[in-house]
Amino acid sequence: MQIRLSLFGLLSFISFVKIGAQTDTIPAADFTIKGAAIGISAPEMIDQMMVTMPGLGSNAKAMMNEQSIKTYLMPPRKVGQRGTITSYILSACMEFYANFQQNYKVNLSPDYVALNLVKEGKPDIKNSLRFLVTDGTVTADAVPYDSPKIPGSASAANRFRISNYLQIFKETHRETQKVFEVQKALMRGNPVIVEMNVPRAFEKVTNTRFWSAIGSQDERIMLPFMVVGYNLELEAFELLSSWGTEWGTNGYLWVDFDDFGELAQNGYVLVPTP
Repeated sequence: MQIRLSLFGLLSFISFVKIGAQTDTIPAADFTIKGAAIGISAPEMIDQMMVTMPGLGSNAKAMMNEQSIKTYLMPPRKVGQRGTITSYILSACMEFYANFQQNYKVNLSPDYVALNLVKEGKPDIKNSLRFLVTDGTVTADAVPYDSPKIPGSASAANRFRISNYLQIFKETHRETQKVFEVQKALMRGNPVIVEMNVPRAFEKVTNTRFWSAIGSQDERIMLPFMVVGYNLELEAFELLSSWGTEWGTNGYLWVDFDDFGELAQNGYVLVPTP
């Protein structure tokens, strides 16, 4: 089934999504901290807790066709030998909120997160998100990229945390619902962290603006990406990886809605601290 959604389709599709949400149920939260639910997945709570970034999440005519937060991001980075793809993608997403409409640009340390979680043997995305709520990360000045260890001085550094995270879809949701939820989050100005079951050769995609899964028979591997925009004329999402500027085109790649709906397994939106 092909995925073809316009803004009118998004609005008229809401009733269908609500029906789908009744059958594709997911737990209300991943865990609690001091009685507070963390990792929200209840649809009504997601709508209440998801922020709207000023100047991005509006009903402007241009958003009928496209939305992008790419110009607000720091340049794409390439994960080092000691880092993890998950920590690099999450740090890039946190930087978006930390730097939005600010006169300064903060570089956050993905390696602070990775070193803490690898030491505990828990580097997966759920534990990484939880760590950003409870502990947060520091600047890259305190823990530089690809650091072999955490300097003792990092304990005194300022922490950057998120207040929560939202799971907007999971693998059991319909492909159309996944596309809808990501578009809805982007319309409110939020990047979306997605876990995608991509071919192993996906990392080798270079000098390419638009990727298609047609004919791909490679073994699949689950990896995180950040969705930074959509274009309804292209019928595609634009992704950011942690493979540097050589991947795709300058570190970004467009993926068709149909392929995205099939490959995407889990989707998350961060709730920044005030």
